Amino acid sequence: MRYDTIFWDWNGTIIDDVDLCISVVNSLLSEQGLKTFSSRQDYHDVFCFPVIEYYKKAGFNFDEVSFDVLAKKYIELYDAHCMECKVFDDIFDLIKRNKERGIRQIILSASEKSGLIKWLTDLGIISLFDDVVANDNIYAVGKSQIAKEYLKKHKEIDVKRAVLVGDTTHDVEVAHDMGVDVVTVSRGHSSEYRLFAENIPVFVDAKGIENYLEE
Repeated sequence: MRYDTIFWDWNGTIIDDVDLCISVVNSLLSEQGLKTFSSRQDYHDVFCFPVIEYYKKAGFNFDEVSFDVLAKKYIELYDAHCMECKVFDDIFDLIKRNKERGIRQIILSASEKSGLIKWLTDLGIISLFDDVVANDNIYAVGKSQIAKEYLKKHKEIDVKRAVLVGDTTHDVEVAHDMGVDVVTVSRGHSSEYRLFAENIPVFVDAKGIENYLEE
């Protein structure tokens, strides 16, 4: 395999939570009397990082309700139902095979770290990962800074033999900032056409990702 370290995005890459995210934001939009997303395509056209910009594009007026309030409401609604979300079976199998091969696997997420660790623990899959790199707050500001700081502390990671597996154009940006390769799966939070526009490998499922990683 060309890589000995894989950074895994969580939301939309390992965990299938797109429908939940749409449902939650639609609840907040409806509460404010704003137009809701009627399809995944509508959501894909607006979703971006940092999340505060996504909220603006979705139509929220921070003069009416603050981003802080919206973020807290979002997390409350999301956390109430997140355990109903399933891990993608094919990705789970790939992660298990990588673990058996001795490949270093690290979760890299914009989520709040303690909550994510609890989620991974409750799912019984935290042992598959060597580390969890995430934010210390709920505001999902992005992953570039925490990723670069992590690499500075872990000189044993050769960025030339590391890859980030994600599902969004933000993951592509993060990988470039880290100096690592990137591959994406097109069933998450960014649409296929937006991912292809980044001129990076895009796959529909784990089989394509695994074939690419083993080249």
